[in-house]
Amino acid sequence: MPTDSLIKTYLQSRYQRLVLNSNYSTSLSDWGEITHGVPQGSVLGPLLFLLYINDLPHSINKNNKIVLFANDTSLIISNPDLINFRDDVNKILQRIHEWFDANFISLNWKKTHFMQFTTKNNFFSTFDIIYKDKKLTTVDSIIFLGLTLDNSLSWKKHIEAIVPKLSAATLAMRVVQSFLF
Repeated sequence: MPTDSLIKTYLQSRYQRLVLNSNYSTSLSDWGEITHGVPQGSVLGPLLFLLYINDLPHSINKNNKIVLFANDTSLIISNPDLINFRDDVNKILQRIHEWFDANFISLNWKKTHFMQFTTKNNFFSTFDIIYKDKKLTTVDSIIFLGLTLDNSLSWKKHIEAIVPKLSAATLAMRVVQSFLF
């Protein structure tokens, strides 16, 4: 079977429905055909999604960067001038919104955050990023590719996040050590 036929059978004739479970009953919606998107939870899903959005970085100017990883997209905008920074943000959000509309994708505003990085010699500028009457949530730290980054680029929050995990792993190794040697 040709490759294009395999991809078509993988992406076409897919259906889904909503199942709501409560303590007293279960409600089911009608089955609906999925006409856009990639199957969630599939092995090929992240690869097909990256192929689908591969041209997104070309929708912004070269001074800024879009980082694509699996289904996460991060936008890095750098401009020391606050007024130009705000203009850059608005222009880029407009371009990204247009690209999303043209490609049948919507931005999940609940998972969209804004973080301003600063240095010891620099101060925070307090302003809101608002696009299409929605305010981006401002955060002081975020998990990016498994690292907890904070707005001062220190390692403090990342270390705080991994110490309990390392302590648990160390304890587990001590407990099983006598069985291994």
